[in-house]
Amino acid sequence: MLTEQQCNLVERGLTEDVEPRKVAAYLCLRMGLMLSEVSALRWRDIDLDAGTLSIVHIIGRPKGCTADRAAEFLPADDPRYLPMPGELLSYLRQARKLYSSGDCFVMTGGTEVPAFYPMQNVLTNICNKYHVADRLSAMELRNAFIRRRIQAGVDLYSLCAYVGIKQPNVLAKRFAEYLTADLNFVVSAPAQKVCGIQLRRMNLLILGAGSQGHMVRETAEAIGIFERIAFLDDDRNLPGVLDVIGNYWNYLDVFPIAFAAIGDNHLRRTLIEQLEEAGFIVPVPCHPTAAVSPTVQAGAGTIFGAKAVVNASARIGKGVILSSASVVDRGATVGDYVHLAAGSMVQKGAAVPDGTWIGNGDIYQAAGAH
Repeated sequence: MLTEQQCNLVERGLTEDVEPRKVAAYLCLRMGLMLSEVSALRWRDIDLDAGTLSIVHIIGRPKGCTADRAAEFLPADDPRYLPMPGELLSYLRQARKLYSSGDCFVMTGGTEVPAFYPMQNVLTNICNKYHVADRLSAMELRNAFIRRRIQAGVDLYSLCAYVGIKQPNVLAKRFAEYLTADLNFVVSAPAQKVCGIQLRRMNLLILGAGSQGHMVRETAEAIGIFERIAFLDDDRNLPGVLDVIGNYWNYLDVFPIAFAAIGDNHLRRTLIEQLEEAGFIVPVPCHPTAAVSPTVQAGAGTIFGAKAVVNASARIGKGVILSSASVVDRGATVGDYVHLAAGSMVQKGAAVPDGTWIGNGDIYQAAGAH
């Protein structure tokens, strides 16, 4: 991990003799962008008046393509619209002259889709010139941004949303040495309203107080980032239930994060779509005991239960329930709104259709497997 002194040396190199590759690298350092994101960034994606940057494309390979296929200009799975810090805006205003039109890519200053390596070349030069470290890459710059924000006190959920990470426990594990407890803040935290404005707290609303709901609650408690957790359920007599599910929209200000914990795949889909339309954040909770490869992609409203295992390059859809000790093997694809019951398994390379239910201990085989 780059130290603050090393970051200062990198910034020095990136602010001298500014050219497009340095602008791209500066965005990685100041906003935590990934190489695939900054490579696809066009000048029109930067709004200097509004102070925002839009991540709407990436450079990568389409889903299901082999590794030997050339990278392409693709739409981002989860577009992000990010506010930019003031010092970055000043830097970009000075760099604006490098781009003749909004169609120019930030990385190159031209209109042809860039390759990945041009920015690495300039980082290697800076690394050698200023003796920064043994190596320097876009990932080191991104990690430095995350480390700085954690040390500045940014909560993990907000940081995950900013840098495009769906599972807060990924940051909690990787950057654990920079996370510190502030016991005084527990009793001195600001009130719910400041100057008449309602603050959106890290509160989680769970739709459904049955067995799935309690699995979600246990997972959320184990993650440890939520200040308050409550249920909605049509059975108002169940413990912890605030209201019926249909009144979810009444709780957006107090519970900005909501999860549909319903075993019925069709109903879960309907509820997730309603929550997103209403403006709730729909998270991807992952139990700390789950073993999920960092290469795994998962859609909103999916949960990784205790001791679930998802191996490298698996793709998990939206609204998927991976119950305790369920397994998705390498390269498998699990469609949207699938339910894997406890102890079930999806074999390597298998493709599970949307809405499938896989029972306790069942094995879903790849096509052609015996």
